[in-house]
Amino acid sequence: MQSGLVLAGGQRLSLADAVVHLDLGAARLVVLSACETGLTDIRQSPDEFLGLPAGFLQAGAPAVVSTLWPVDDLSTMLLMERFYCAHLGNGLAPAAALRDAQLWLCNATAEKLKLAERWDEVYRTTTDPTLSAAAFENMRYYELHPQEYPFSHPYHWAAFTVSGA
Repeated sequence: MQSGLVLAGGQRLSLADAVVHLDLGAARLVVLSACETGLTDIRQSPDEFLGLPAGFLQAGAPAVVSTLWPVDDLSTMLLMERFYCAHLGNGLAPAAALRDAQLWLCNATAEKLKLAERWDEVYRTTTDPTLSAAAFENMRYYELHPQEYPFSHPYHWAAFTVSGA
């Protein structure tokens, strides 16, 4: 019950707080796209299988999207962008929208994802020299390899699950 999320401003929302104090009956969906938000550590409490997704479901959310392992920032951003377009824009149920986003990301080329352009923007706008160098390298790489499938490996999309309806 002590697992939780660190929110904006450093505030912490524990699983106990979510279960006891939150009323998510009016919510349609809770999305926990950060690393390992769908895990339950049964080694610490082998008789307790209540993790963040179950806690938010218990608080009234009809569905929860969470992850099973550490996720990459860029592939997560792309996946979540496509997920929200499919769910909110096209009216797909959360599980169908997630499946659509996962298949799309898995089968998208660097050109389709506009990765060279995305990295070029990072290169032009960042003030961090380390990030600038990495952005430049990535930009050049994807300019030279536009037909590559950079997120085809399941690491980039298979960590995401839907619990609930």
